[in-house]
Amino acid sequence: MTFRNINLIYSLLFLLTFTLSSFSQSISGKILSEKSEPIPFATIQIGENYGVISNDEGNFSISTADFKATDSVTISCLGYEKLGMQLQEFISQDYILKEHLNELSEVYVTDRKLGVDSIMYYVNKNLNKNYKVDLQAIKFFGRRTDYIVGKTADFEIEKSSSFKKKQLEAFNKDFDALEQSLINNKSKQYTDAIATLYILNANKAKLDVEKSVRLLDERNDQSLEKLAEKGNDIVLNHLDRDKVYTVKSGWFKVSDSVSLDNRSDKMGDSINSANNVKNATFGMIKNSIFSGDEPELDFVTESKKYKYELKDLTFLNNEIVYIINFKPKRGSAKYVGTLYISNETFAIIRADYKFYEGRVGEKLNLRLILGIKYVEQNKSGSISYKKRDNGLYYPYYISEQVDRYFYVNRPIKFIDNDNSNNKVAFNFKIEGVFKERSEMLTMEIDDIISSDYQNAVQTKAIEFQNIKKYDPSIWSDYNVLEPLEDMKNFKVEE
Repeated sequence: MTFRNINLIYSLLFLLTFTLSSFSQSISGKILSEKSEPIPFATIQIGENYGVISNDEGNFSISTADFKATDSVTISCLGYEKLGMQLQEFISQDYILKEHLNELSEVYVTDRKLGVDSIMYYVNKNLNKNYKVDLQAIKFFGRRTDYIVGKTADFEIEKSSSFKKKQLEAFNKDFDALEQSLINNKSKQYTDAIATLYILNANKAKLDVEKSVRLLDERNDQSLEKLAEKGNDIVLNHLDRDKVYTVKSGWFKVSDSVSLDNRSDKMGDSINSANNVKNATFGMIKNSIFSGDEPELDFVTESKKYKYELKDLTFLNNEIVYIINFKPKRGSAKYVGTLYISNETFAIIRADYKFYEGRVGEKLNLRLILGIKYVEQNKSGSISYKKRDNGLYYPYYISEQVDRYFYVNRPIKFIDNDNSNNKVAFNFKIEGVFKERSEMLTMEIDDIISSDYQNAVQTKAIEFQNIKKYDPSIWSDYNVLEPLEDMKNFKVEE
């Protein structure tokens, strides 16, 4: 075989490899800075309206089916130069974005030179012009990651007039096992779904769930429902099924007649109920456009409560963007963060926020009276926006995480209705933090009319496909969020 033929074979092999990789059905990669640091929230887009966003680790995966080799691919992120290529050049690899050289001082002098107060004034003046909530259908991919960090668990029988010593030991042994499962459990739960939210107005919406998948080790499920269910099962196993009890908790009579043998079926999963998912998603959408009389994210509309600082300017593609930092000026303000605001439309195109040091969200402190305490802590989030052809902006990607501290310390007493001297009293004490991260990626957004909303079907119950390890093929037909490494490594041990 001649040297020329060898070169020809190598060239053909290279061309074949390049062609196969270029036209594969899915491209995966990582977006990095010139310092090799991962760039989160970068947009990877094919054509005009089709794309995904890189995750916190800079990773992405995007389907290329149904596109032509000459279709354009762009990778862009605030503060970086846009990277462009044709689809036939787009392969699975790392992509480096260069920082946008900041020569904006000269541009800013020749453009509108506004103070930070004026910028925020125009932001609020143009909110209704730049965003809307009503009469839209938003198809999205949602992911929620949640788990519990147990701090204290103590379930123990204090006294009993009907249990013998061995029965008490068996009862407390089961409670000890429940305590240890709470304290030592490290298992996370991942819930993915594709659905469409039909919005009539700021108060009404319907959720139509297309597909839903859950990764969960059911043996380690630590939701409040499951903890209560496990506690109920322990009580059921050790009390007399043939008797009817009055239940008291602290100073309160909970029930006059509880028959353990006729207990209702297993508790529902309230967090994953269709109505709760709808309300949570609808709330994220409304918060992202700062709508309502008292928006939860108030750092845009309640400008008197915050101090703003024009920190710098940058580019998003060829558009000048103001970078404005904010922090509380009054005690009632909760958030600190950064706003990225278009110089052309005064629309917020990205918002990063978190609770200011020492600030908390919703709270309930009845520890002394009822033995209950709840505090929302460490909330943080990021919202990225895109502009539609009609000039309106919409939340393209929303991410939020929050810790929910809880404390419950309640005495519970079961009293035999036939013999009030026959009773069992135990103390229920539990303390921990529910940690939750929610993400939402908008896949499609369309304007609708009221009849479209009326014809939309609200999902009554979400039917989850439960899997025991992460499987990327489940979402191969969709563009979804690339999972973090801990989700990719999730596996339920047999």
